[in-house]
Amino acid sequence: MEKHIEFPLKYTLKRLIKITQSNANQIPNELRDQLYYIGNLNPPQYVWQWFFRYFAAGSEKFKSEPVDLLENYENLFLMAEKLLEHKYTTEKYHKFIRDMQTPDYTYYFVGDTHGSFDDTYLMIDYFIKVFQVNPKVKVIWIGDIVDRNPYDLQNLAFILSFWILFPDNVFILRGNHEDSSVCSRYGFSQHLFEKAQSRERFEMIWKLITDFFSKLPLGLIFRSGNKQGLVVHGGIPFDVSNYAPIRIDEIESNLNCYQLEHFDMDVYSQTILWSDPDPELKEMVAPTPRTGRPRFSEQAFRDFMELNGFNLFIRGHQKFSEGYHLFWDNRLISLFSTSTYDGKKIGNARFLRLLPETSISEIGPEEEQRKGIVWVNKEFLEHQLMQYYHAKTSH
Repeated sequence: MEKHIEFPLKYTLKRLIKITQSNANQIPNELRDQLYYIGNLNPPQYVWQWFFRYFAAGSEKFKSEPVDLLENYENLFLMAEKLLEHKYTTEKYHKFIRDMQTPDYTYYFVGDTHGSFDDTYLMIDYFIKVFQVNPKVKVIWIGDIVDRNPYDLQNLAFILSFWILFPDNVFILRGNHEDSSVCSRYGFSQHLFEKAQSRERFEMIWKLITDFFSKLPLGLIFRSGNKQGLVVHGGIPFDVSNYAPIRIDEIESNLNCYQLEHFDMDVYSQTILWSDPDPELKEMVAPTPRTGRPRFSEQAFRDFMELNGFNLFIRGHQKFSEGYHLFWDNRLISLFSTSTYDGKKIGNARFLRLLPETSISEIGPEEEQRKGIVWVNKEFLEHQLMQYYHAKTSH
């Protein structure tokens, strides 16, 4: 039977407030009170206002975005920090989120978006439609939300709004660009300063955002059907100068990852954020000659996976024009979820859908009759709604 989805989403504000209220027992009282207050404010409504104004106007509106909206950004980031404090500093949500209790859920994984608001818009549009017909869904953003494109501030605000609205279904991990030394060089700090228009206002909100970045978790451990996997931005943890396979459980408590800059982190946190797989590497691990970026071999990867009991590894970090790359019998999946980079078109954005019944060997591009690698394209995503959820948008 065909299901009809209510959309555009900008008309469902009251419905989403009711969803938040119906989940009241799952939200700490202080945070729930904030959500109620913000959700019922007259415009500007901060989280709600940001979320729905993006759906109403899209990126065209950013070109004439008024400066006084900076106050709304600040309130949004304050709410995000409050949610992070409540959710990600408990035993379940720590340096690695352990999300092992929902093996029957569908998982969506999004790689680097790098300020590509138009791609993010299409993905969140799709996820919200899916939520309306299948609540057993989780979405993981694998970092690098900012830099490299002109609307990275808005991209960050949109993703954080989505996360705050659905804190039990949406997760955000830290990427190597969620780092004050990196995002001060590749566009984000400049865009924020242009919005602030004064050093004092810039420094206040810059500190708020970079503190938030420093507290994001490094990874997520999950179970989907009979698959147990790890999601991080970069790669496996290792020490280039003293290599040995590492157990996550043994190093987690000692990781020094809650730092503003990666220079101040331990070597394991650095490689989790920065390392890349290299099929040509003969050694176990090595630095890249020109950049020093750490690399790991297939054997190092297999040793790590076996030691930790994982059979699937999902990451971002590397730019692929096709939007994804499969390594080593599909056991390592690299995602790049932006079609633009440094403001230029580079290829296709893609993300991963992982169904409980999907086998690792089946994973590949949906348009090639494989499973799970989804193209960020409006018509293609509408077709996916029909194919997987028998759902059609009602206009």
